[in-house]
Amino acid sequence: MLYVARDAEGRVCELHPVPLDGATEEVAADNPEVLQFIHERWRESQLNELDRDFVRVIEDTIELLIAKGVIMFTDLPPKVQEKMLRRKEVRQFNGFETGYGGDDIIPL
Repeated sequence: MLYVARDAEGRVCELHPVPLDGATEEVAADNPEVLQFIHERWRESQLNELDRDFVRVIEDTIELLIAKGVIMFTDLPPKVQEKMLRRKEVRQFNGFETGYGGDDIIPL
């Protein structure tokens, strides 16, 4: 058995293996609403992963354009400069200097 919480429209919005505050309704693991909830969360996860990968492609493309002298870093809007510097700093701090899993998406 699983335990669900529902939103104002009565749709499953949380799923737990044990009863929790707000999630006390027991449902079977093969309940169609449970399966739909799991499927939707899986699709959201897949989209988030694709978005992260695409952001890295854009970032690497910008770095490639800078390295080839097509644009200058200072040509970018200040907010973009700030975000790029912050992402680079976080990757270096966490040991991801050269991209996901150690391989650049676009070799510079």
